[in-house]
Amino acid sequence: MNTLHPMTRMLDALSQSHAENDRGQGHTTTPRADVLEGEKEYRIVLDLPGVGNDDLELNLEHQTLTVKAERSLDVPEGFTSRRAERSDKLAYARTFSLGNGVDMEGIKAALKDGVLEITLPKSQQGLPRRIEIN
Repeated sequence: MNTLHPMTRMLDALSQSHAENDRGQGHTTTPRADVLEGEKEYRIVLDLPGVGNDDLELNLEHQTLTVKAERSLDVPEGFTSRRAERSDKLAYARTFSLGNGVDMEGIKAALKDGVLEITLPKSQQGLPRRIEIN
């Protein structure tokens, strides 16, 4: 069984909650995520379909990383909705506890084609090093 050091286990998201928008059709969902560990960094990869940079918010507070996004679906001008199976508003929210092993100042994020990739460099204290013998 592969047991991970607590520092490498990004805690799961807040439990899924539902929030109504003004039409009562929207809700908040927890996006699926992969947490990867490399030699010098961690990566969190989240699926956020239909979300653009302006719809996305990342916050870091007290070693807790929060990802929030909201997507709206509008009917194009000149069209009327004959059938609507998709929610007109969808919000995403996910929170990760980072621990002491992350260099908080070096965190970077990139969004491409509905996939958010967050790079979390390991702190110098968390990196393996060779100890010289005198």
